[in-house]
This record gives sequence, structure tokens and C-alpha cells, in this order.
Amino acid sequence: MEQTPKTPPAVLCDLFGRRLHYLRLSVTDRCNLRCTYCMPQGGVPKLPHAEILSLEELARVAQVAVSLGVDKIRITGGEPLLRRDLPLLLLSIHGLKPRPDLRLTTNGRLLEAHLPDLLASGVSTVNVSLDTLRPERYGAITGLDEREGAKAHAEVWRGIHAALDTGRIAVKINVVLLADQNRDELAAFARLSQDLPLAVRFIEYMPVGRRTPFSPGRFLAASQVTESLEGLGPLEPLPSRPGDGPAQRFRLAGAKGELGLINALSSHFCATCNRLRLSAEGLLVPCLFSDQTLDLKTVLRGGGDDEALAAALKAAAALKPRHHMQTPAGLQHSGCAMSRLGG
Repeated sequence: MEQTPKTPPAVLCDLFGRRLHYLRLSVTDRCNLRCTYCMPQGGVPKLPHAEILSLEELARVAQVAVSLGVDKIRITGGEPLLRRDLPLLLLSIHGLKPRPDLRLTTNGRLLEAHLPDLLASGVSTVNVSLDTLRPERYGAITGLDEREGAKAHAEVWRGIHAALDTGRIAVKINVVLLADQNRDELAAFARLSQDLPLAVRFIEYMPVGRRTPFSPGRFLAASQVTESLEGLGPLEPLPSRPGDGPAQRFRLAGAKGELGLINALSSHFCATCNRLRLSAEGLLVPCLFSDQTLDLKTVLRGGGDDEALAAALKAAAALKPRHHMQTPAGLQHSGCAMSRLGG
């Protein structure tokens, strides 16, 4: 007896055939740092509480996204660990069927205290933003004074070691390349991967957010990182894995961990981009460097059912450009404020 073919599962795809199976959810625009490449000197106006999506709304978006084939969800901010009752959202996502790979990006100051909640909800990976290994520099990069910067730097490192000690959470350190502030520390960052089972990812400085001044003189191409690491020995390329992000992965000989290069400007990886972003105020952002957004909050609060949410996600996917137009020689401010989007 001839069987009727099963309808293939609905998945999110853009107009260029890329499957979008990675969703980044920003849960707050609040942060306990003021990093110079993220925030203008005077800061940015905080969103009124009513304008930020509720945890229930975020959980609903996650559920619909998973029904469309999303299998990886990252919680971002601002600083996501500042969001009250965040564990409720994490547990809600943890309970989805099929369960997505759940990850979190943080500056690390509150990481140690929140590890029990992350473990309980099955968070697989924590990315910690850390742009210097020197306490005296940390305050200058993060907008803190020297004393508070040194204190915060110590908090971050306690969180990193505590996460590694769990044996259940992978740790990645995200290093934004800043030619004027951490170029001389690249080898020291790389050596961390020799001694610790973590990944160090070098990320090109990007002109994201119209309110944050971009200084071309600070730009350092990811390719220049390899030149700085020549004294550590050869870099062994690592094969890409299913679900890997845009990082080119390497390992130093005998290292416990690995290194990654994310060259968003000097060598576009748009052809393999697999993500959508949702900002804290409910804007679906198809491309980090694009001004095109889709307001999902009006659907959530206007009585839209799950089909309407799914349609909005598909519409946002259709807005995703083939590639962004940013290059080191032709930079333009664009996109949402990083404090509301989380990169």
C-alpha cells in the first residue's frame, strides 16, 4: 500500500537558502559595565520596564521558534544575569520538546552566584566577555574606576574558574580586539588555552549601534592575531562541527583548550550565517549590521496566536540580506544598540 509522504517539518529559511536554526534572545538592556565600544560616554536611555518583553513572552517566542526548527538558543543582554527571575525562563526553555541547546553570554561578574541556576536548567556553554587580563586595564575598558575595575576583574575570574570546576558547563572567553588596548595581550590570552579547558575567541571590533562612536584606529584584523601568536608554535586548524558558529578554530600543540578567530569585517562569513536576534524591546533583527527590524512585540501583545508569531519569524528571516556591506575600509554605523541586542 502506497504511503502518503509526510509533510516535512517547517523550518526557518531566508531567501538565499540559509537555514536559521539559532536564536539569540536579549532579556534586558541593563548592564553593570559600560564598555567603551558598547556604550557612549553618557550612556543610553534605559528602556521603560513595560517596553521590555516579559519572561512569559520570551518563553513563548522560544517555543514557537523551536517548532520552526531552531535548535540553539542563546540568552544575552545587556547583562542577562541582572534580569530578575531569569531562572524561570531558563527552565521553561529547558523543558521544550525538542530541547534546544541552551547557552548564555555574560560579562561574568555575577556568574559564580548564578551557576546553580545554570546547571539546573542545563545551560551547556557560557561565553564570558573579557577584553584584558590586566586588572588595571579592565576598569578603563569597562568604564569603571581602577579600584572597582580590579574588584570586578576578580569577580569575573572567580566565575570562570567556578564554571570550569562544575565539569558540566563549557566556557568560552570572548575577546574584542582593540588595537590600542589589548594588542599586547593576545599571546597571554592564547596561553590560557594551553593550561585551561576553555576556548578563547578573538572577535573583530565592529561599528554596531548608531549611538556608540566607532574609532577606526582601534580596529585590529583577526588575521593579525596569528602573527602575534607565532612565538607560541604552530596553530593546528580544527574541523568545523555541526552547529559551530562563525569562528575559525585552532589549537596550540598540547593545549587543553582551543582558540577561535571571528573576522566579521575583514572576511565575511555571511554565507553561513544561521541566526536571528530578538532585542530586549521585542525587535527581530535579521542582521547585526542592518537597520531592518520587525516588531514582534505588537504581535505578542496584540492578540496574535502562535501561527502569527511563526509568520513574523518567517517574515524576519525573509528580511535577512545576502551579506552585510561593512568592510574595514568602508565602515558605517548601523544596527541596534548593543546594550539591547547583545551582539
